[in-house]
Amino acid sequence: MDAVDANNVFSYFPENVPIFREVGSDRAHYTEFDELLRSRWDEAMAKGVFRYGLADMSTRTIPGTFRFVAQRNPKRFTHRRRPMDIQSLQQPFDPSLFNFNNISDTEVLFRIKRRTSNPSDEHVVIVNVSPIEYGHVLLVPAPKRCSPQVITAESLTLCLEVMSLSGLSSLYMVANSLLAYASVNHLHYHFMYLNYDLPIAKLTGSHIAGGCYELDNHMVPSLGFQLDASPPLRCASGVQKVIDILLANNIPHNVVMYRGAPFNAYSATSSVIRILVIPRKPVYGIKELYEDGRDMQPFCAAACELGLGFIPVIDQTKYPTITEDDVMAILSQMALSTEEFQTLKVEIKKCL
Repeated sequence: MDAVDANNVFSYFPENVPIFREVGSDRAHYTEFDELLRSRWDEAMAKGVFRYGLADMSTRTIPGTFRFVAQRNPKRFTHRRRPMDIQSLQQPFDPSLFNFNNISDTEVLFRIKRRTSNPSDEHVVIVNVSPIEYGHVLLVPAPKRCSPQVITAESLTLCLEVMSLSGLSSLYMVANSLLAYASVNHLHYHFMYLNYDLPIAKLTGSHIAGGCYELDNHMVPSLGFQLDASPPLRCASGVQKVIDILLANNIPHNVVMYRGAPFNAYSATSSVIRILVIPRKPVYGIKELYEDGRDMQPFCAAACELGLGFIPVIDQTKYPTITEDDVMAILSQMALSTEEFQTLKVEIKKCL
């Protein structure tokens, strides 16, 4: 791996990325990649690139079985770009609308290049100008391709490699499909550091087929994959096969990635990278996050909420009192029914 060069490009050889590395939560585990991301993020915050700071943010653990983590971050929902009007799971990219080729140069932290035998696209790491948490960035794979927000094996492989470049167990990736609260129809993935004991830390799984598991103790019916000894592309290709099934059946989905123990092992070690796929009900139109006289729900059930159990609360009056029952009522509304999930499992068994 090389340091970022004079052209602001961080490059690496994919075959040299250490999938199995000791990870932790302290500075001793920072890698060159962590140092770069964090220092550039801090510089952008100091320069006023973000629409707000995180000084007003606070969190609380919600008592209950899952121990959801609620977040108070009031400016997240009032100081952000207006979301797009999404009406289709495979809505084409529209160059006339906002996309990540139109952002200011100040929002670009650095670029990433995979050093392979064939020249590859440059990928861009940019700030999320309305951050959820410390280090919140967007990874935009090959932005010049103008790909819509449809998750692919190629881009997931990049995400797995980026996750492996970090030595911190607190790094998480989240992604929303269209109709699942994606705000911009230009392929992108959220990365951020979350130093919390989240509900997904102790997930177990039952094997369905191929590399796919049904999660036994997740908040809602969900699927899981894990990167262990296999090449990242093989793992990502298995995920894409399931994504393709979801697209064919018009099922929106949220995806999260993080380090954890194997699904079939009771261990506190973070020896694999997990990918969770949460099939869910659709949400059409513009993601409404603003006070306008209507009764808003306390939060939106997107990837952080459905996938991680991390709940940024929109209605700040509900932050101190929101309960596990309140959270589960909203998550359950967006989840597939037991019957729908069982039908999906049948399709997965046929294809994997």
